[in-house]
Amino acid sequence: MLAHFIPHNGKGLFVPAIPLICGCVLFILFDGLNWDDRFILPISLLLSSFIIWFYDGGPAVIREGIREAPKSKNTLFWIEIKYWAIVLGIAGCVFLGHLF
Repeated sequence: MLAHFIPHNGKGLFVPAIPLICGCVLFILFDGLNWDDRFILPISLLLSSFIIWFYDGGPAVIREGIREAPKSKNTLFWIEIKYWAIVLGIAGCVFLGHLF
């Protein structure tokens, strides 16, 4: 399983990294403003889904101008980055729904 992460030089590592970074920034913000910290997880998942959706500029074949790019260039577990944004958005909505 770890072999999926190591040899890539594409954007696949942004999928776990962006929610962690958003969560850390929101934790510092919410702690400094004394807000309720139970909203950090859903907000970080929804925010990271928007960031990942708009950051992914399309397939590597078109952007780099080569005929055949390796499928694992901009994927995580053979799923393109843009589709992970949908999964993160649904997970954020589910976690937000459990709070109310």
